[in-house]
Amino acid sequence: MKITRTCGECGVPLGIARNLNWNANGTITQHNDPRHRLIFFESDNLDRLWKRLSEILGVTQEHIWEVVIESKSRATRAFLHRTLPWGVNLLARFIGYRSMISSIESQGLVMGYGKITVGGQYPRRGRPERITVYIEDPYSLPFFCGDFKGAAEVLERRWAAIDWQALDSRRHQIDVTMSERRLGDESFVLKEEIADKPGDMSFKSCSTCGTPLEMKEFVWDLEEGIIRDTRSGRRLAFFGTSGMIAVFDELAHELGERVSDAIIEVERENGLAALSIEEARSGYEGLRYLAAIRGLGLVTSLELAEDRMLLRMSNPSIPEYIVGLALAVFELATGRRGRHAWSMEADGDLMVDISS
Repeated sequence: MKITRTCGECGVPLGIARNLNWNANGTITQHNDPRHRLIFFESDNLDRLWKRLSEILGVTQEHIWEVVIESKSRATRAFLHRTLPWGVNLLARFIGYRSMISSIESQGLVMGYGKITVGGQYPRRGRPERITVYIEDPYSLPFFCGDFKGAAEVLERRWAAIDWQALDSRRHQIDVTMSERRLGDESFVLKEEIADKPGDMSFKSCSTCGTPLEMKEFVWDLEEGIIRDTRSGRRLAFFGTSGMIAVFDELAHELGERVSDAIIEVERENGLAALSIEEARSGYEGLRYLAAIRGLGLVTSLELAEDRMLLRMSNPSIPEYIVGLALAVFELATGRRGRHAWSMEADGDLMVDISS
């Protein structure tokens, strides 16, 4: 099955339809790995997020990128270590990385990561010392660097260093150089919690491929690896929550609790840019569906008045994301800037209280 073929009824690539599950509990998960949770979100916000965090937190963008790349590579290692067949590593030694990277190219096209092409490896056969790929219009350059670094480390079980350079405004060269230092077993483990609280969300599905019919509102450019919302024109991608959480945890470990407030503020800004007033005012059912189709979690209660909003969500994907988006919804719906308080309940639900 070629994953870039599309459904004749809804236009969604078969690689999406057959590999991802939209679940009743407000999550999107990998079919063969329920621990791998994804969100379907505006990807242009990612590199803006890194830039704004560097400004708000008072650290260089280069340092933020270093944290993003290292944290994302750790999450990618854990995911691939769980899911890659045991023979892939051996196969790579015999046929080289071109065939391995070809599968990454196809995956990138359907997930919205951009256009990935093989540069090559040195030496051409056997154990590589250096691997090169090119990425055009990446969904997030540091995220992709982390993905590529983590994939190489899983295949070789050795630490890797990564370098990148812009070839023009759209195209970048990424080089991974393998070291002799071996990775220990602990390097392939990342603590991840399965969002297993049940839910009652239902989607009208395509009768041919089974994906939610709402996905017809998005168009795939499978030549360039770009997904766009036909209503807003904004670009989106599917990306794992474990990578985002690993980045935020590392920043919080280094810089303290102010990281959480910075993330919330940036996502408030992003939400104001991405959401329409109609979406913000769509009420419980509208916002519940909007969150679930993106894999953000399941809204279980919502009270919205002129001066206050109370939100409860089960299986929240990234709590700071949800709080920032809730602030944006409140501001768009009421025309007032909100003050927020939030907490995680004993059962794992997120509670958000916003007042003007």
